[in-house]
Amino acid sequence: MKTLPKSSASNPVGKSSRVLRVRHYGTVIVLLVFLLSLVYLHFAWGRYERNEISKIINLGDTVGALLNTAQIRKHSNSGAEASAEQNLYPSLIRMVKVNTSIAHAYLVELRDGEIVFLLDSGPAPLTRKASPGHIFQDERILIETAWSSAQTTFTGTVVNSRGEWISTLTPIRDEHTNETVAVLGITYPLAPWNYHIMEHITTDVLVVLSLLILSVGLMRIFTEHARLRDRGDMLARDEALFHSVFEQAPVGISIVGDNRITYTSPDTRYSVNRMFETILGRDKAELEQTDWQAITHPDDLQPDLALLARYKAGEIDHYTLEKRFIRPNGSLVWTNLTIGSLTGSPQHGNMHLCILEDISARKRAEQSLRESERSKTVLLSHLPGLAYRCKYDHNWTMEFVSEGCEALTGYAPECLVDNRDLSYNDLVAPEYRDLLWAEWEQVLHQKRHFRYEYELITRDGSRKWVLELGQFIFAEDGSIAALEGIVIDISEQKAREAQITYLSEHDYLTGLNNRNYFEIEKKRFTDERYLPLSIMVCDINGVRLINDAFGPAEGDRLISDVAHMLQSLTRDGDVLCRTGGDEFTLLLPNAGEEQIDALCQRITHAVERYNQSNPNRPFEASVSFGFSTLAVGTGIDQTVASAEERLKHRKLLNQKSSHSAILSSIMATLYARSQETEEHGKRLTRLTRLIGERIGLDAGTLDDLELLSMLHDIGKVGVDDRILNKPAHLTPDEWVLMKRHSEIGYRIALSSPELEHIAVYILYHHEQWDGYGYPTGLKGEEIPLPARILTVADAYDAMIEDRVYRQAMPKADALAEIRRCAGTQFDPDVARIFLALMEQAEPDAAAPPHG
Repeated sequence: MKTLPKSSASNPVGKSSRVLRVRHYGTVIVLLVFLLSLVYLHFAWGRYERNEISKIINLGDTVGALLNTAQIRKHSNSGAEASAEQNLYPSLIRMVKVNTSIAHAYLVELRDGEIVFLLDSGPAPLTRKASPGHIFQDERILIETAWSSAQTTFTGTVVNSRGEWISTLTPIRDEHTNETVAVLGITYPLAPWNYHIMEHITTDVLVVLSLLILSVGLMRIFTEHARLRDRGDMLARDEALFHSVFEQAPVGISIVGDNRITYTSPDTRYSVNRMFETILGRDKAELEQTDWQAITHPDDLQPDLALLARYKAGEIDHYTLEKRFIRPNGSLVWTNLTIGSLTGSPQHGNMHLCILEDISARKRAEQSLRESERSKTVLLSHLPGLAYRCKYDHNWTMEFVSEGCEALTGYAPECLVDNRDLSYNDLVAPEYRDLLWAEWEQVLHQKRHFRYEYELITRDGSRKWVLELGQFIFAEDGSIAALEGIVIDISEQKAREAQITYLSEHDYLTGLNNRNYFEIEKKRFTDERYLPLSIMVCDINGVRLINDAFGPAEGDRLISDVAHMLQSLTRDGDVLCRTGGDEFTLLLPNAGEEQIDALCQRITHAVERYNQSNPNRPFEASVSFGFSTLAVGTGIDQTVASAEERLKHRKLLNQKSSHSAILSSIMATLYARSQETEEHGKRLTRLTRLIGERIGLDAGTLDDLELLSMLHDIGKVGVDDRILNKPAHLTPDEWVLMKRHSEIGYRIALSSPELEHIAVYILYHHEQWDGYGYPTGLKGEEIPLPARILTVADAYDAMIEDRVYRQAMPKADALAEIRRCAGTQFDPDVARIFLALMEQAEPDAAAPPHG
């Protein structure tokens, strides 16, 4: 900072000592007069205030004396409002009307230590919530004091939410017992009260002001001649101050010519300040040589020149615009430029005052705000619904509605604003209108955000589910200014929820209700109006076997067909559910044993008709069922358990026959589709029994060999016909599919109680002694003996029989192949025994062929 000039800064006290002394003593005198005036006014105010207090206390005493204590007691004892209206209340009203300075009057009494409000003259500015009124906390202690002291009490200033007040509290005493029966409260607004006092004190104030003006005038006369001597010093200080302000001003200041951004001043001091240099990024010497047009952004030059022409033509005396300057490094700076007249200069016609303010930060903020507004507009335009601001009324009168209104409701936003064509409440489905209002009221009471789902009726009459999120907007005084929020279209979400609910209660395959739904419904049916209640559990026999043999699709088709069949046999009010993979449960209200027996017969006949209508199916449908009726004293869960127990007994009775029938169907299908024949099975049965008997197997194992021989290729029923009957050799991919038949056969056998003990033999009947077989690569004695025996017999029979891709081999060549593969493909001991048996049976065929 620059220092003051030496002439004025070296000894400023010496230069103005006379002025300072005169000013000092004069100031002391003026202050003394001022203080004495204040003291005088204070006492005058107190005197007038006491007079006013005395008046209102006398008024309270006078009014209190006029009140009938008998009526007050009667009103207090009976609480009858009619009495108060006919006697006391008119008295209070007349008093308030006659004396306009009174704002309010009321009567209270002290009953059992509690203040009871008896009567109120309202309505008035000091409205108490509702008759019988409300005593402010600050008045309670004063009322108790007035009651006990039996003297009229002045409350002083009371401040509450409705303003500032003063009151008198006058005890009303019984003229006979001299007891206090009530307290009369008279309330006055503080402002008129103070105004009355001010009217009295105005004269005193004028006298005091005259005295102060006289004192100040005398002081100015005595100091004026001293000030003239100090003016030179003051000018020097002013110049120093101007220089400090000029250099340290937060805006750029420059004296500009017509073309130059600044000019060379005679004293080289006041042509441009440091902030101007900083804003433009150029020092004074460079600015003196710079044409302002050369550093103006091209887009801003023409507006600037147009304003300058009007300014020089005298049309305007100054102008302001926002423009960009180019700094030496090529960057731009946004400025607020003001050009004004420079008077008092010999060259004022060619020179102007330029004030430059850097507004780059503001421009960046404005740009950010525009981006924010643009983002908000984009957000609202992509909102799956509408944003709004509305009044808190039953029509939800809209003050603002976003563009999404038309997509949501079919109405343009302007149709709803101020209820031009219809109100938003008209769009709300009738059954939700009262609920919506009640929900908003609850939100207001609980002071939380609003969230509610309801339906709108759109312009085309369709319904849409919406979710409204909103809140109250409050004004500064606490009143409700508006509601703001968004209304989002959730129709798709509601549809998905309905779909989820449907899926949670329905079986995807059959479309019937599922176990979850059954658990819910069975509780509902415990009501007495549904009794007698019967429960039937139905189970499709052999579904697992069908799945393993013909694939899950065939099993699913059977389950779906049986489901539709059962559904066609139910009554209105019956509940049919799929409660397991192949199990269905029926809830049959108002159905006893007679109705259940009839239903069982209908189901049996329906299954028979189903089998007759599908003669080409490789299996027949079979259904077992059990049922029970809810008895008095038993629960529904016990009834369900009883029905399931009966089902188990029925399945045990039907299981063997149903599985045998399905197995027979599977074998018949296999023989029809592939080269495997029943004769092939019989030949294998004979060969494997011969080997088994020679080894010395027991009768049970020999029986297993017989079953294995007949059913070892049952898994081929699950292989594609094109692979089974291909006339050429199989490709590697086809061979992989063919190899799966042993695993399919294994699963089929496990599904049947009669076959599960030979399932492992079926699985391993293509394993080889050296471990290069399939499907698991077992070797040696890891392979079960029945599977090893079948491998030898099956290979021999296959070689001596014709195939679509080759002719049969001579028996001698087939036996030679068995002998060659003994110890690699075949168990060597089993192969040896087989060859010995063949040699005994057909000596010529068993002899090794000659090359």
